[in-house]
Amino acid sequence: MAHLPLEGLRVLDITVVWSGPTVTMLLSDLGAEVIRVDNPWLFPSSTRGMVVRPTPPQMEMMGTMGRAYPDGEPDERPQDRHAMFNWHARGKKFMTLDLRQQSGREIFIELAKTADVFVENNNVSVLGNLGIDWETLHEANPKLILLRMPPAGIGAPYSSYLGFGAHFEAFSGVTAVRGYAESAPATTTSVFQMDPAAGSIGAFAVMAALRRREKTGQGELIVLPQVENEMNHIGEMFIDAAANGYDNPPLTNRDRNFVQGAYPTSEEDRFVSITIRTDAEWRSAVGVMGDPEWAADERFSTQAGRLAAQDEIDAAIAEWTRSRTRQDVFTALQSVGVPAGPIMLEDDVFADPHVKARGFLRENTGYATGTHLYPGHQWKWSGPEMKWAPISGLGMDNEYVYKEILGFSDEQYAQADRDGHISTMYLDAAGNPL
Repeated sequence: MAHLPLEGLRVLDITVVWSGPTVTMLLSDLGAEVIRVDNPWLFPSSTRGMVVRPTPPQMEMMGTMGRAYPDGEPDERPQDRHAMFNWHARGKKFMTLDLRQQSGREIFIELAKTADVFVENNNVSVLGNLGIDWETLHEANPKLILLRMPPAGIGAPYSSYLGFGAHFEAFSGVTAVRGYAESAPATTTSVFQMDPAAGSIGAFAVMAALRRREKTGQGELIVLPQVENEMNHIGEMFIDAAANGYDNPPLTNRDRNFVQGAYPTSEEDRFVSITIRTDAEWRSAVGVMGDPEWAADERFSTQAGRLAAQDEIDAAIAEWTRSRTRQDVFTALQSVGVPAGPIMLEDDVFADPHVKARGFLRENTGYATGTHLYPGHQWKWSGPEMKWAPISGLGMDNEYVYKEILGFSDEQYAQADRDGHISTMYLDAAGNPL
């Protein structure tokens, strides 16, 4: 392959939070030109502003994530400096457009005529309210592929319900099976698994549609309900319940089939994960532990016996791990073929020699952030080098989109500016930069 597979394709993006932006990030990595359309007037009037480009006051409400500015400083362009947005913004072009205006709608439809893909993950009512629904766009550009990612799908009782990943993870059943054993579901914290999971499958769905378009010449509408995608992650539990009437309880760090747990180490509040799957692995693990007397118990000679006595085994393993570091336990068990891994914090990941050797964390430069390390590409391959481009700023690519793609004259561009479409800052009700 002499070029990236999506090179020459154009993607329009009006996504929020992580799932939709992850789709367009992956498409950009594979060569597509991604144009992100932001409305400078919608910020920060609602939670839409918070999950697109957070302001300092909004970040104070969001706890730990509120510190994710370089050096903890929002400075004059907080909308371009927050890691919650910038990690998935690489290589995209940013334009501003007020889609609430008729002129904004007309500009967007003209832009859609030049595009191959349009991705959105807003509430189901947004496209219709803006006058850019599937029927309108398909008529304007029959080759356009539209990916919609409504959390609960379209055309069912909960389709219009609002929420973030935490709510729809609960709705899918995932939250109920990943908490602490014998604890109320309300004690289970959020993990936001839904976003990256939907992002990856969304990019796959777009590429499948692009492949089919090569044969049919037609675009298509893809509806990806994020809840249904999440349900696939625990599909075996739904089958178990339907076939056997079994209600899977949360297992904490354990497994229904193996001895498994997260065990304390000599480092304060640091843990190591261990899984023992077979009799051979059991013998290897207790051998690394020095063949302690407790391990000779006849009950522990079979997997069934070990599972029945896992409370005792956990206590004994914890006694052994508590006098060792995570790395010591990890390397000792891995050396004899027993699955184990240190549970890392962010600083551990940055310092890890394997992560460094793989080159996963890579330097990138943001318009308003300077140069920092960012998560790298999601995969490596033998094809052409994937795109790794700087992070632009809000509205910084307006002239390129309006003049080069849409062919606006200087006067047309000036009129778009007077109409409130052109901005490099978010604006208040009076049109002043926030």
